[in-house]
Amino acid sequence: MTCLHNIDVIVLAGGFGTRLRSVFADRPKVLVPVNGVPFLKLYLEWLRGFGAHRVVLSLGYMAAQVQDFVRSENWNGLEIVANIETTPLGTGGAVRACLPLVHAPTVLVTNGDSVTRLDLARFVEFHRAKSARLSMVLTHQSQVASSGLVETDADGAVVAFTEKPLGALAGGYINAGLYLLSREALAEIPAGQPASLEKDVFPRFCGRGFFALKGEYPFIDIGTPESYQRVGEFFRQEAS
Repeated sequence: MTCLHNIDVIVLAGGFGTRLRSVFADRPKVLVPVNGVPFLKLYLEWLRGFGAHRVVLSLGYMAAQVQDFVRSENWNGLEIVANIETTPLGTGGAVRACLPLVHAPTVLVTNGDSVTRLDLARFVEFHRAKSARLSMVLTHQSQVASSGLVETDADGAVVAFTEKPLGALAGGYINAGLYLLSREALAEIPAGQPASLEKDVFPRFCGRGFFALKGEYPFIDIGTPESYQRVGEFFRQEAS
Protein backbone atom coordinates (compact mmCIF):
# COMPACT_ATOMS: atom_id res chain seq x y z
CA MET A 1 0.00 0.00 0.00
CA THR A 2 1.26 3.47 -0.88
CA CYS A 3 -1.42 5.83 0.40
CA LEU A 4 1.16 7.80 2.44
CA HIS A 5 3.77 8.11 -0.30
CA ASN A 6 3.17 11.87 -0.72
CA ILE A 7 2.14 12.58 2.88
CA ASP A 8 4.55 13.42 5.70
CA VAL A 9 3.82 11.97 9.14
CA ILE A 10 4.21 13.71 12.50
CA VAL A 11 4.28 11.31 15.46
CA LEU A 12 3.63 12.93 18.84
CA ALA A 13 6.11 11.09 21.05
CA GLY A 14 7.26 13.61 23.64
CA GLY A 15 4.93 12.92 26.56
CA PHE A 16 6.11 12.23 30.09
CA GLY A 17 4.33 8.86 30.31
CA THR A 18 3.46 9.56 33.94
CA ARG A 19 0.89 6.78 34.29
CA LEU A 20 3.27 4.14 32.94
CA ARG A 21 6.28 5.05 35.09
CA SER A 22 5.31 2.53 37.75
CA VAL A 23 6.20 -0.15 35.18
CA PHE A 24 8.90 1.56 33.08
CA ALA A 25 10.65 4.43 34.84
CA ASP A 26 13.89 4.15 32.85
CA ARG A 27 12.65 4.84 29.33
CA PRO A 28 10.19 7.00 27.37
CA LYS A 29 6.78 5.52 26.70
CA VAL A 30 7.42 4.97 22.99
CA LEU A 31 10.32 2.63 23.76
CA VAL A 32 8.49 0.21 26.06
CA PRO A 33 8.79 -3.37 24.79
CA VAL A 34 5.85 -5.00 23.04
CA ASN A 35 6.33 -8.66 22.20
CA GLY A 36 10.06 -8.08 22.73
CA VAL A 37 10.25 -5.12 20.32
CA PRO A 38 10.23 -1.38 21.20
CA PHE A 39 6.75 0.01 20.58
CA LEU A 40 8.12 2.77 18.34
CA LYS A 41 9.62 0.23 15.94
CA LEU A 42 6.30 -1.60 15.58
CA TYR A 43 4.52 1.71 15.10
CA LEU A 44 6.91 3.02 12.44
CA GLU A 45 6.78 -0.30 10.59
CA TRP A 46 2.99 -0.02 10.61
CA LEU A 47 3.25 3.42 8.99
CA ARG A 48 5.83 2.20 6.46
CA GLY A 49 3.40 -0.54 5.47
CA PHE A 50 1.14 2.22 4.14
CA GLY A 51 3.92 3.82 2.12
CA ALA A 52 5.19 6.39 4.62
CA HIS A 53 8.58 7.70 3.54
CA ARG A 54 9.19 10.66 5.88
CA VAL A 55 8.35 10.77 9.59
CA VAL A 56 8.87 13.69 11.95
CA LEU A 57 9.11 12.62 15.59
CA SER A 58 7.96 15.26 18.06
CA LEU A 59 10.13 14.54 21.10
CA GLY A 60 10.55 15.94 24.58
CA TYR A 61 10.90 13.69 27.63
CA MET A 62 13.99 11.41 27.32
CA ALA A 63 14.43 12.50 23.70
CA ALA A 64 18.07 11.36 23.60
CA GLN A 65 17.03 7.74 24.18
CA VAL A 66 14.63 7.89 21.26
CA GLN A 67 17.23 9.47 18.99
CA ASP A 68 19.81 6.83 19.95
CA PHE A 69 17.30 4.09 19.17
CA VAL A 70 16.42 5.58 15.78
CA ARG A 71 20.10 5.83 14.86
CA SER A 72 20.71 2.22 15.88
CA GLU A 73 18.12 0.72 13.53
CA ASN A 74 17.91 0.13 9.77
CA TRP A 75 14.67 1.70 8.58
CA ASN A 76 14.83 0.45 4.98
CA GLY A 77 14.51 3.83 3.34
CA LEU A 78 12.14 5.43 5.84
CA GLU A 79 13.46 8.93 6.58
CA ILE A 80 13.10 9.86 10.25
CA VAL A 81 13.82 13.34 11.60
CA ALA A 82 13.06 14.85 14.99
CA ASN A 83 11.96 18.08 16.58
CA ILE A 84 12.84 18.32 20.27
CA GLU A 85 10.89 20.55 22.64
CA THR A 86 12.94 22.43 25.19
CA THR A 87 9.76 23.38 27.07
CA PRO A 88 6.44 21.50 26.89
CA LEU A 89 4.09 22.98 24.27
CA GLY A 90 1.16 20.59 24.48
CA THR A 91 -0.04 18.56 21.51
CA GLY A 92 -1.01 21.59 19.42
CA GLY A 93 2.16 23.52 20.05
CA ALA A 94 4.25 20.41 19.43
CA VAL A 95 2.64 19.79 16.05
CA ARG A 96 3.13 23.43 15.03
CA ALA A 97 6.79 23.29 16.02
CA CYS A 98 7.30 20.48 13.49
CA LEU A 99 6.10 22.62 10.56
CA PRO A 100 9.62 23.59 9.34
CA LEU A 101 10.42 19.88 8.99
CA VAL A 102 7.29 19.11 6.94
CA HIS A 103 7.84 19.02 3.18
CA ALA A 104 4.61 17.51 1.85
CA PRO A 105 1.39 19.48 1.23
CA THR A 106 -0.58 17.04 3.43
CA VAL A 107 0.36 15.82 6.91
CA LEU A 108 -0.77 12.82 8.92
CA VAL A 109 -0.53 13.56 12.66
CA THR A 110 -0.65 10.60 15.04
CA ASN A 111 -0.59 10.09 18.78
CA GLY A 112 2.50 8.00 19.39
CA ASP A 113 1.02 6.22 22.39
CA SER A 114 -2.04 4.66 20.76
CA VAL A 115 -2.83 2.31 17.91
CA THR A 116 -5.95 2.05 15.76
CA ARG A 117 -6.59 -0.93 13.51
CA LEU A 118 -7.60 0.98 10.39
CA ASP A 119 -6.74 0.90 6.70
CA LEU A 120 -5.17 4.33 6.35
CA ALA A 121 -5.95 4.30 2.62
CA ARG A 122 -9.62 4.61 3.54
CA PHE A 123 -8.84 7.63 5.74
CA VAL A 124 -6.83 9.33 3.00
CA GLU A 125 -9.61 8.70 0.46
CA PHE A 126 -12.18 10.16 2.88
CA HIS A 127 -10.08 13.28 3.46
CA ARG A 128 -9.69 13.90 -0.26
CA ALA A 129 -13.31 13.13 -1.13
CA LYS A 130 -14.45 15.77 1.37
CA SER A 131 -11.85 18.29 0.13
CA ALA A 132 -11.16 18.66 3.84
CA ARG A 133 -8.71 21.04 5.45
CA LEU A 134 -8.65 18.84 8.54
CA SER A 135 -9.94 15.30 9.14
CA MET A 136 -9.88 12.99 12.14
CA VAL A 137 -10.74 9.36 12.84
CA LEU A 138 -13.47 8.54 15.36
CA THR A 139 -14.00 5.08 16.77
CA HIS A 140 -17.09 3.91 18.62
CA GLN A 141 -16.71 2.90 22.26
CA SER A 142 -19.37 1.29 24.45
CA GLN A 143 -18.45 3.57 27.37
CA VAL A 144 -16.96 7.03 27.12
CA ALA A 145 -16.45 8.05 30.76
CA SER A 146 -12.66 8.43 30.29
CA SER A 147 -12.65 9.86 26.76
CA GLY A 148 -13.90 12.95 25.01
CA LEU A 149 -16.90 12.75 22.70
CA VAL A 150 -16.92 14.24 19.20
CA GLU A 151 -20.19 15.26 17.54
CA THR A 152 -20.72 15.37 13.76
CA ASP A 153 -23.54 16.28 11.39
CA ALA A 154 -25.09 14.02 8.74
CA ASP A 155 -22.30 14.86 6.27
CA GLY A 156 -19.54 13.97 8.71
CA ALA A 157 -18.57 17.56 9.52
CA VAL A 158 -17.32 18.01 13.09
CA VAL A 159 -19.63 20.33 15.01
CA ALA A 160 -18.68 20.01 18.71
CA PHE A 161 -16.37 18.45 21.28
CA THR A 162 -17.26 17.23 24.77
CA GLU A 163 -14.14 16.41 26.76
CA LYS A 164 -14.40 13.40 29.08
CA PRO A 165 -17.97 13.76 30.38
CA LEU A 166 -18.03 12.71 34.03
CA GLY A 167 -20.16 9.69 34.76
CA ALA A 168 -21.03 9.02 31.12
CA LEU A 169 -21.91 5.37 30.59
CA ALA A 170 -23.52 5.42 27.16
CA GLY A 171 -21.56 4.69 24.02
CA GLY A 172 -20.29 7.28 21.59
CA TYR A 173 -17.57 8.22 19.12
CA ILE A 174 -14.17 9.15 20.52
CA ASN A 175 -11.03 10.63 19.05
CA ALA A 176 -8.74 7.83 17.81
CA GLY A 177 -5.64 10.04 17.59
CA LEU A 178 -5.24 10.12 13.79
CA TYR A 179 -5.50 13.42 11.88
CA LEU A 180 -4.96 14.56 8.30
CA LEU A 181 -4.49 18.24 7.56
CA SER A 182 -3.09 20.53 4.94
CA ARG A 183 0.21 22.27 5.54
CA GLU A 184 -1.69 25.57 5.41
CA ALA A 185 -4.03 24.43 8.19
CA LEU A 186 -1.03 23.40 10.28
CA ALA A 187 0.44 26.87 9.80
CA GLU A 188 -2.72 28.42 11.35
CA ILE A 189 -1.70 27.11 14.78
CA PRO A 190 0.14 29.93 16.60
CA ALA A 191 3.87 29.23 16.72
CA GLY A 192 5.77 28.95 20.00
CA GLN A 193 2.66 28.88 22.19
CA PRO A 194 1.44 25.99 24.36
CA ALA A 195 -1.80 24.57 22.98
CA SER A 196 -3.91 21.43 23.08
CA LEU A 197 -5.12 20.00 19.79
CA GLU A 198 -8.38 18.85 21.35
CA LYS A 199 -9.15 21.92 23.47
CA ASP A 200 -7.53 24.83 21.63
CA VAL A 201 -6.95 23.92 17.98
CA PHE A 202 -9.73 21.65 16.77
CA PRO A 203 -12.67 23.76 18.00
CA ARG A 204 -11.41 26.63 15.81
CA PHE A 205 -11.81 24.46 12.71
CA CYS A 206 -15.44 23.48 13.33
CA GLY A 207 -17.46 24.65 10.33
CA ARG A 208 -14.28 25.27 8.31
CA GLY A 209 -13.71 22.10 6.33
CA PHE A 210 -13.29 19.81 9.37
CA PHE A 211 -14.59 16.26 8.89
CA ALA A 212 -14.50 12.97 10.79
CA LEU A 213 -14.35 9.39 9.53
CA LYS A 214 -16.48 7.31 11.89
CA GLY A 215 -16.35 3.57 12.44
CA GLU A 216 -15.83 0.77 14.93
CA TYR A 217 -12.06 0.53 14.72
CA PRO A 218 -10.18 -1.49 17.36
CA PHE A 219 -8.21 1.02 19.43
CA ILE A 220 -5.74 0.79 22.30
CA ASP A 221 -3.79 3.38 24.29
CA ILE A 222 -0.55 2.05 25.80
CA GLY A 223 -0.38 4.81 28.41
CA THR A 224 -1.55 2.88 31.48
CA PRO A 225 -0.26 -0.34 33.08
CA GLU A 226 -3.65 -1.93 32.41
CA SER A 227 -3.76 -1.09 28.70
CA TYR A 228 -0.07 -1.95 28.30
CA GLN A 229 -0.86 -5.51 29.35
CA ARG A 230 -3.20 -5.81 26.34
CA VAL A 231 -1.11 -4.17 23.63
CA GLY A 232 0.94 -7.28 22.82
CA GLU A 233 -2.16 -9.23 21.86
CA PHE A 234 -3.40 -6.22 19.88
CA PHE A 235 -0.29 -6.30 17.68
CA ARG A 236 -0.45 -10.08 17.31
CA GLN A 237 -3.98 -9.69 15.96
CA GLU A 238 -2.81 -6.88 13.67
CA ALA A 239 -0.17 -9.19 12.17
CA SER A 240 -2.54 -12.14 11.67
